Amino acid sequence: MTAAGGLHEVCYGVPDLDAAADYWAAYGFRRGAAGRLEEPEAFALYGVRSAVSSLRLGHLEADHGLVRLMQWERPLGPGIGASGLRAHGSRWVAQFVASALDVANHGALARRQGAPLIDLPPSFIDLSSYNPQLFGDRAVRPFADTLVAVREYTLLQPLWRQALLERFHYDSPLLGRIDHGALLRASQIVNASFMVASDDDAVFSFYESVLGLSQLPPQTIPWEAAMASRTVLDLREGETHWCYTFEEPRSGLRNHERRSGRLYLFRFPSSSQLDDRIAVSQPGHLGCTLFTWRAHDLAALRARCVTAGCRAVTDVVADEFGVAAFSAVTPDGMTWTFQQANDAERGRFAS
Repeated sequence: MTAAGGLHEVCYGVPDLDAAADYWAAYGFRRGAAGRLEEPEAFALYGVRSAVSSLRLGHLEADHGLVRLMQWERPLGPGIGASGLRAHGSRWVAQFVASALDVANHGALARRQGAPLIDLPPSFIDLSSYNPQLFGDRAVRPFADTLVAVREYTLLQPLWRQALLERFHYDSPLLGRIDHGALLRASQIVNASFMVASDDDAVFSFYESVLGLSQLPPQTIPWEAAMASRTVLDLREGETHWCYTFEEPRSGLRNHERRSGRLYLFRFPSSSQLDDRIAVSQPGHLGCTLFTWRAHDLAALRARCVTAGCRAVTDVVADEFGVAAFSAVTPDGMTWTFQQANDAERGRFAS
């Protein structure tokens, strides 16, 4: 077993640590450890010729799905900015919220006050029709049956790219815990996503074969069958895309066994001609530019990355928090940083 736990952190390049921490406080994230790397050390780990100051944000008692804010002295650029999710290299995250419409109200006010953002009204994801066993294998009836569903509100800002999910009539206690004392009553990050254009159906095999995650059967989603993704991913009529789900090793298939910290990865055929944003979705730029994962044996994972054809694999060095880490560009073209789990984490994540 290589991976330790679920997705550890989502890292954002930001121009101001304090202002960024204030934004995430609305979702229940609180300030944690601060750290810094000078330029030579930052270049050795992240490949960026700039010093960086970082701030970790925690959420309730969560040990995964956290946020790291990274302020570069000389950022490489503004990143992907307030643009749609449809792009090669686009990254975004998902959280559960008590009310998607409550967050949408804040988005509407921000837009009215001139904030640069794109948002999409909460869309209906009909889980009832995908689970006919809940209704005796008959069609679900509107205004008669209790609907199992999700509403997804998409909020895209210059620095933040978020899908906010509200559940209806089902629960998964390990799939994100909402902080009901926060302004926007949100969970930690439960899913991280990115999109690539590729005709290789094994482009994401690294996450199972090398990182050791559990892969669910990929979903083939033609335009006719798409629900929220038709709008959220700006699908074109007749277009097919694929969704790949990777779970941490302890996660199960039933609702009470499913754990947060997952990867939802999207592949579009090269004929879709996605805008290429992969270069600006990497460390050193502003916005969502890096994901991290912990490993039981970091040195062994690094060796496997080299064998698997990862590029720009760095040496193992100390990150800004003193944790052994290395970075690599995985075969899908995305940059990751992998960290050594400490003894307590290794024991907890092995159970």
